[in-house]
Amino acid sequence: MIERLIEEVKNAHQGAFFTIGLTGSVAVGKSTLADQLAMEIKAAGLTVQVLSTDAFLKTNEQLHQEGIFDEKGFPNSYDLKGMATFIENFRNGQQTQRTAVYSQTLADRVPGKESIIDRPDVLILEGVVALQLPKKLLDLTVFLEADLQDIRDWYLARNLLATVKSANEPNSWRAQYADMPLLDFYKLAMGVWEKTNQQNYDRFIYPTKGKADWVVSVDYYHQIQSITPGTAKD
Repeated sequence: MIERLIEEVKNAHQGAFFTIGLTGSVAVGKSTLADQLAMEIKAAGLTVQVLSTDAFLKTNEQLHQEGIFDEKGFPNSYDLKGMATFIENFRNGQQTQRTAVYSQTLADRVPGKESIIDRPDVLILEGVVALQLPKKLLDLTVFLEADLQDIRDWYLARNLLATVKSANEPNSWRAQYADMPLLDFYKLAMGVWEKTNQQNYDRFIYPTKGKADWVVSVDYYHQIQSITPGTAKD
């Protein structure tokens, strides 16, 4: 089914810099789909770069200074202007740019570390705020969805696995929870989901579905079930 998206990219790409915006809930599988798209686009003979919107997250220090640390992941916790400028620079012909590096281990930007990105044929911008950008900056927009209970299960499983692994990573912010009783961990994780991730989805992520050219639905096993035109194509 993913071939439908690849064909659209191939037909629309006429030698100019091309951007794909990919969004969906936390834990829905955005990175996985972005990597699948990238692999197929490369096979079509185009250069491609996947960039997470986390590269534009404000630092934890900034979030605390602004009093919005509990809203991390919400649009106001990102440098959306910097993200837009990044795309505009490539559109205007700039060949190389730098971005911050976000670490899941630290849950913060890595101080003093940058990533160098060369201008690709296709840039896939994936993350919870990808479609918060003006539509004119995104040539193709994709909203990834699944049953919400499945997403909650994936979120819990991902966090549990990452926390167990953190027992051997003293620098990980998760290490403090590695020995927490399972039931307590469940309550903590799902409390964060309801307070932050569910609110972010309801208030900010889901509304951007209306800006999507295509809606991709996956089942519990992350298999694509359908790819349908979004309302942005109407």
